[in-house]
Amino acid sequence: MARASHRPVVVHLIPSVGQGGAERLLSDLVARSRDRMEHRILALTATPAFFAYDGARLIHLDLPRRRLPFGAWPRLVRLLREQRPSVLHAWLYHGNLLGALLPRGGARLIWSIHNTSLPAGTPALTRVVNRAGALLSHVAPWRIVYCAEPARLLHESMGYAGTPGLVIENGVDFARFAFSPAARDHWRAAWGLAGDEIAIGCAARFDPQKDHAGLAAAFSRLPSGPRMRLLLAGAGCTPDNAALMAALRAVGVAERTVLLGPWSEMPGFHAAIDLLVIGSAFGEALPMVGLEAAASGLPIVATRLGAAATLVLDPAHLAAPGDPADLARAMASALDACVTDRPGIAATQRLQRLRLRHDIDAVADAYHALYAQAIGLAG
Repeated sequence: MARASHRPVVVHLIPSVGQGGAERLLSDLVARSRDRMEHRILALTATPAFFAYDGARLIHLDLPRRRLPFGAWPRLVRLLREQRPSVLHAWLYHGNLLGALLPRGGARLIWSIHNTSLPAGTPALTRVVNRAGALLSHVAPWRIVYCAEPARLLHESMGYAGTPGLVIENGVDFARFAFSPAARDHWRAAWGLAGDEIAIGCAARFDPQKDHAGLAAAFSRLPSGPRMRLLLAGAGCTPDNAALMAALRAVGVAERTVLLGPWSEMPGFHAAIDLLVIGSAFGEALPMVGLEAAASGLPIVATRLGAAATLVLDPAHLAAPGDPADLARAMASALDACVTDRPGIAATQRLQRLRLRHDIDAVADAYHALYAQAIGLAG
């Protein structure tokens, strides 16, 4: 019989293990546990795992999206009790709310928040969950972890309790995303990109938050002289997405767009493109994809949301959210910064600065230290 593990158990309650920044971070935390903790993941929906969670027990609860699972409450309670958590780490609004309501047998509760604003088009349920979270934040979580300071400031202005709040910024494996000329040649050939074509990339799921229509409109405004291609990677970025195709055709860029769909080989994606655009209309805090692109030495254009200013090489590479004309201006400015010998001097300086704050090993250490403190192993 296998010997039972005596390591502390961290149970993660997360809406989905699909593609996303929080999900990427959870994968990295599990990979860097170094036998300090045992991780178990309760994913509310049936979405297949996009990242690897090697070493963690992953349980899909198969609950419907965008609905509070009160009908499944007895099952949720039973499953959580079976895991016997030393710490319950809840992720994102819906996970946070359920974590606050579920009995956890004395385990301390940690919340994670990875976004900033909620715009007018946000689903009503999400707004209700957020308001409930603001109220419960004063009594339920032991700590609230924000991935960026702007996210903390905004949520506290919405009524979230300040005392348990702290910031642990996102992190990436900088060595994994270092620029590779061989990867650039391989993927550009695979995607049919000529050597003199400029590839502008966006890696984001198709969602109103990511504003693909605004990006397409901005791309259509760029000077037509240079040969440019738009590369879209992410869930829903496929030719069978009628809404996306309509947005691309409306501004005449469908024929110049490469649709990659869900894409996991992000080091190759960043190596192949010449400029990354994060054109989100709302909600971004500290995009993981931006840190990955910075590790590859890419110039980055982003809308003025969250901590985007820390990612760009020049303030001129920031644009107003929801403004395709301003986004086109920022893209044109950043294209002037593209260098064939990556990374350039400015990108190297940015890389050195970001590495001090966003190295994934240091970020994982910070989370594990928090878990240890929560269960009384330290501090």
